[in-house]
Formats: sequence, C-alpha cells, structure tokens
Amino acid sequence: MPLDGISTHLLAHELNSELAGARIDKIYQPSRFEVFFTIRNASGNKKLLLSCDPQSPRVQFTEVMRENPQMPPNFCMLLRKHLQGARILSVECPDFERIITISISTTDELHDTSIKKLVVEMMGRYSNIIFLNSENRIIDALLHVDNSTSRVREIMPARIYEAPPSQGKIAPDRALDMINHDQMPILQESRQRPLAKALLDSLLGFSPLLANDICFETKLDPRMGYSSLTEEDRASLISVLKTVLTDICHYSAKPTVFYIDGEPSDWHALELKDAGIARTASSLSEAMDIVHAFKDRQLRFETKRKQIRTLLSNAYNHAARKLSIHEEDIRATADAEAMKSQGELILAYQYLIQPEDKVLSIPDYPDFGHTTEIALDPTMTPTEQGQIYLKRYRKALSRREAATRFLEEERSEVAYLQSLIQAIDAANEPEDLQAVEFEFQTAIAPEKEEKSDKTSEKYHPGKAKSGKASSRALRKAAEAARSRKDKSSSRKKAEDTSSPRRYEVDGHFEVLAGRNNIQNDHLTFHVAAKNDIWFHVKNMPGTHVILRTNGKEPTEKAIVEAASIAAYFSRSNKAFSTGTSESKAEYDVRVQIDYCPVSHVKKIPKAKPGMVIYEEYNTILVSAKLPNHPGMKK
Repeated sequence: MPLDGISTHLLAHELNSELAGARIDKIYQPSRFEVFFTIRNASGNKKLLLSCDPQSPRVQFTEVMRENPQMPPNFCMLLRKHLQGARILSVECPDFERIITISISTTDELHDTSIKKLVVEMMGRYSNIIFLNSENRIIDALLHVDNSTSRVREIMPARIYEAPPSQGKIAPDRALDMINHDQMPILQESRQRPLAKALLDSLLGFSPLLANDICFETKLDPRMGYSSLTEEDRASLISVLKTVLTDICHYSAKPTVFYIDGEPSDWHALELKDAGIARTASSLSEAMDIVHAFKDRQLRFETKRKQIRTLLSNAYNHAARKLSIHEEDIRATADAEAMKSQGELILAYQYLIQPEDKVLSIPDYPDFGHTTEIALDPTMTPTEQGQIYLKRYRKALSRREAATRFLEEERSEVAYLQSLIQAIDAANEPEDLQAVEFEFQTAIAPEKEEKSDKTSEKYHPGKAKSGKASSRALRKAAEAARSRKDKSSSRKKAEDTSSPRRYEVDGHFEVLAGRNNIQNDHLTFHVAAKNDIWFHVKNMPGTHVILRTNGKEPTEKAIVEAASIAAYFSRSNKAFSTGTSESKAEYDVRVQIDYCPVSHVKKIPKAKPGMVIYEEYNTILVSAKLPNHPGMKK
C-alpha cells in the first residue's frame, strides 16, 4: 500500500538516525519517477531510493539497483550539480503528513555554504520530488505542475514552495493528550459515521488499514456507527488507541511484512493484527524492499508476458486472416463447374442465339420439362461469351486450387500459434516466458525473415551510365547479405536455457511438463521412455506432461495428479492459471485429459513442434491444479 502518515513519521525518524551527517556520493535517475543516492556514512555505503511513482511512492534504503540511462535526465544533472558531495543535515516528516523533507548542507563555487531541501511528497498520483533553495523557493521539481493542471498549488521553478493544504485532523500527539484528559479523539462532525470511517477522518496520518485493525483489536464492527458504541466499547477503543498512539509518539516502530498465500502483500510500521500473516523485519526499509521487490518482479513478469503475447497475437491474427481469405476463395469458387457448363452450352447452342438476345434458354436434359437460362451480353458474339465463361472457370479453378493448397498450411499455423498463446497465458514463472520467447524467435521469426530474404533476392542492383553496377546498390546488397548471415549464425548459437517443469506425485513418481512446443517434442520423443505415461488436454492446445514410471506400474493417485498438472497448463484453464488467489480458491476447473503410453504417441510428419497424434488412449476428468505436497516442485 502507499505510505500513510504514521509510517512516514516513523520512517523519517529511522532515516534521520542513519543519514544525519552522511555524505551524498553519487546520484542516479534510472527512471522517470525514481532517484537513487549513494550515501557514505560511518557504517559504509548505502543506496537511498527516492520514488514518486504514483503506485508506490516511498523513500527507503535498498539493495536493488536499476539500469541507468546513458544520458542522465535534466533533473538528475541538476541534483548532481548542487548536491554531489554535500552532507545531509536531517530527515523530517512535518505534521504526520506523507511528506519527507531532507535538509542538505551544500557549498557553491564561491565556497559559500547554504542549506537546500529535497521534499518528497508521497500522495498517490500527486506524488513529486521538489528541490528547494535556502529561501524555500523551488529550484526545480521532478514533475512540473502548472496552473493548467492545478489552480490550487503550482509546482514550478522560481515559485515559493507551499505545503499541501491542512486536512484539519487531530495529530497523534494531540490525540494522545486528549485521551490522557479523558477525551475521545474523534471530531464532532465524524461521530455520525461508521467507526472505521470516523477514525480515518479524525486522526491525522491514519490509513484505512490501520483504522480497520484498531476496530479488529477492539472486537468492534468497523461498519457500526460511532454514536451507537456503549461505554464498554468506548473504554476498549480508548485503551487500544492509547497503546497505538503511544507507540507512534515514542517512535516505537515494529516494521512488519504481511503475507497472504505465502506471498508478501503489504507492510506497515506497526504490528497490525488483521492484515495477513505477520513477519517482523529489521527495519522499515527492509519491509518495503521485500514487498516492492516482489511487486516489481510481478510487474516485470506481466509486462514481459504482455509484450510476447502481443507479438504472438499479431502473428495469429495475420495467419487467421490468411486462413479466412483461403476459405472465402473456396466458397467463392464453388460454382466453378457451373461456369464451365454454361460456357460449353453457349458454344454448343450458339446457332440459337440472335444478336439482340439477352438470355439463352435451352432444355435441361437431366430434368425434362425444365429449361436452363444463361445470361448473355448483346454487344458480344456467342463465341466471345462462351470463351469468357470458360476463362472465368479457369480463373476460379486456379484460385480454388491455390486456396486448397495453402488451406492446411494456414490451419496448421493457426493451431500452432494458438498453442504458443496458450503457453503464454498459462505461464507462471519467468522461465516459462523465456521458453516461449525462444520458440517464437527460432520457429516463427526466422520464417518471416526467410520470406523477406527471398523477396529481396529478386532485387538487382541498378547500373550507372558506364554500364557497371551502381556501387551504392552493390554496397546495400552486400550489407543485406551480411545481415542475413549474422541473423542465421545468431539463431544457431541461441539455446533454450530453460528446463522443463518438474514435479513429484504420490511420493516418488516424477512428472515432467514442457514449457514450450520444442520442449514438448524433446520430452515426448527423446527423454521419455516407451512405457512412461503421456498426458495432454483433450482437443485443445496444451503442454505435454510425462509421468516417469521407471518400469513400475503407476498408482491411480499418481495418474490423477499428473493429469491435474496437464489440466492446469491447458488453454481451457486460462482463467484459473492467471487469476488471483481468491478466484483460484473459488473456481474449481474440471478438464478432460487424454493419457496413454508414450509408445502410442506419433509425430506428425513435417508438422510444427509439439504437433502429434496418439491412439489407444484413456480419458480422465480432473481438477486443474498442481500437487500440494510440500517441496513437490524442484
């Protein structure tokens, strides 16, 4: 979650104890919203991150570094000019707001000392990093805000810096003083609202997470109205509030990371009771690093998945369009034989055609009593019209033959691309994406390059007036040839470094599952033994799953669990495999899985990787899930 005022207050205290007197050694800006400082103090070097990312604004020590651009942005160059080599005086959080102010002692070219400030505002989409001079005037800001964006508060160079408007809430130190004087720290205008909302609207720095947790500790429903609390309820609320506010005012931080389904989901400066499975961290920076590093990995994973899926979707749409064109060609030429018959009839009965006739009516010999009518053009001779019908027939025949010839090829291409898209949708590890990307680069992209290369080979260099080939054209042709050679050699050097997924089922049987079609082929025809069991989702794209028997008879439980793995990575299980933990818990997918000995699986000649046929198989209906044995995945 974004920082709340309480966590910001305690974070500023933690950072101040580490940064006061430290020297700023280096400054980087790897992305639009992030600035990194390398800080040198008595304990050594540390990396300080200042982020105004709307999704996760924060200030923290971190061990994670980003790749820096070759050309530093202007804001980074400005900070280097003024702050490189300067010393940090203090780190403060004014009035429990989500703002951290870093005061820095700097020396200019004339060796005059002045105090400048870096203000990091961490307020969601209004987050910013603002650089101030000693007169509190803005030198520059990472994000400029002019009057067209906000008429209330401009953030532009040369303007006097104004703090965000006060929220009119009760600060924690004043709230604690009110409790010590037997007063409830709830604003009068908030006392008709639900309890959690009343706490949130009254106490400065509180977040919904903290307000709900206080209600949980007092065993009160956060939706109940504050005015309906009994004296006993209010006494319990005051007791819990006093403990929390005392910890805040005495800087008693308890950095905690909260886990849901084994994954870090949130963090807070206090040890909350109702936010997940709590694990204590050594510092607030460590707690933030754990949560945000996990979320950054997830974001990079989803971004990479989206990029690869876009490439595959474009290729699939192109192949599907070509397939639809070929199918339309076959439909459009269905009456080709009729055109041939009409042309032949016109030539056979041309003696019946008069110059002004627009229709030729002749007996329909297979069906006596009916006539066949053929449209005529009075401006043409019967021979010309017969030849036109026959010409249309020959053209339609060629069109149909070409469409029929390419139809199966395009159907195979569409099915193959569907299998790659399914593999991307089912991917849940970076190795899965790496495997599919490798297959795309080695199996699809080279084909397109080869087609373009064949087209370029038809080009002949132009000639100069002397009759010799143009030197510019020859140079371009040579460069194109070298480029094709480099691409070919790089493809030969490329290797699929990912390994297949490995699982253990029913205690001792090993299960292998391919990450892409190349691995599927390798597992089925090179790794698996003939008496191993092969699994695949019925009538849909999916991964090849091998249950290794080592010559033993597999148990029924092992077969069910191996089939469940095949179901989990099937196309029909897309919503399950990419859904949230809540949707996975509620959505039990049942999938039909075919299985048979590996010896019953055959490779289709000249087919794409992963395309097989199989016979003498059994079908089982299983839930789409992975085995839940501890340590089942290697």
